[in-house]
Amino acid sequence: MLPKRRPRGWIGGRPPRCVTLAYMSLPRPSVLGAWLWIALTQGCSSSTPLDVASAGTGGGSVVGMAGADGELAGSDGSSPSSCKPPGYHVDAEPTAVGEIQATIQDASGVAVPMLPIQVCGTDQCTFGSSNATGKVDIIPKTKLILPAFKYGDGLDFAELAIQLVKGKQDLGTLVALPFPAFTEGGKFPESGRVTNGDLTLSIEATTTVQFDRLSYADSELVFRTVSIPIDESQKALDPSFGFELAYAAAPLGTTFCPPAQLSLKNRLKWPAGTAVELFVQGVNADEAWAPYGTWIKVAEGSVSRDGSVIDTTSGGITVLSSIAVRRK
Repeated sequence: MLPKRRPRGWIGGRPPRCVTLAYMSLPRPSVLGAWLWIALTQGCSSSTPLDVASAGTGGGSVVGMAGADGELAGSDGSSPSSCKPPGYHVDAEPTAVGEIQATIQDASGVAVPMLPIQVCGTDQCTFGSSNATGKVDIIPKTKLILPAFKYGDGLDFAELAIQLVKGKQDLGTLVALPFPAFTEGGKFPESGRVTNGDLTLSIEATTTVQFDRLSYADSELVFRTVSIPIDESQKALDPSFGFELAYAAAPLGTTFCPPAQLSLKNRLKWPAGTAVELFVQGVNADEAWAPYGTWIKVAEGSVSRDGSVIDTTSGGITVLSSIAVRRK
């Protein structure tokens, strides 16, 4: 499957803040208006990203940040009165990332050409794509704050992030994961359940759902998921977390306030009552809903009495991104 459409958002990333603020100041923001402001602001020197989808929105009960040990930070289980994103900005020194190499293939080992890729920090991005044989060879032109390699576009393919370190890095073979067609996606209800693949979201009547309308057309605002193979995706899934199930979900950046509840099929046949933890990956450099390039614990859950599904029992899904699960 070839990527055939534009990259998500700002050429696959997020626009420089000077352009975004100009865009957001339009009386009726539009993609056409955004490109007009690009033409007017090509001299912008800042490329600090801002997530248009979540600007001024927020997310219900914040569970708090958790590392690989699963301990929650700053969570008292209460629900804030407004949907303000918690924010996970961390001050860091720029990293001198060197040449980045990778090979992009599909699950059957066939090269995936023209897959959008990005080498982004929380400050700026370098963009590219895989070549005709699925190879990636890219060198960022500047130091980056909290650099990550992102592959996929969030449209035809799942978008995943890999944290980067100083110097040259060969990321090896990465598996590109195609989403189902938009026509196969589930329509979001005003309230109720929406299912695609193994995942079901439950949305309350009081829930506010915010979409990234700069990146997705109305016909593309449907729930789509794809399973992430654990063994073949270790660079993105970080083995230190011990994830055992993982899925990518779209539309990326969709926020839920209060959080949506999640149910997923118990593919690994864990016993009834097994307690689990659920994480999402931060792929937006604004870090409004998750720390960039890594994972945050957003919910806890357990296997149902009949053993068929895993349901969230506390917390929930505040933002759509990749979702990973591990047993407690």
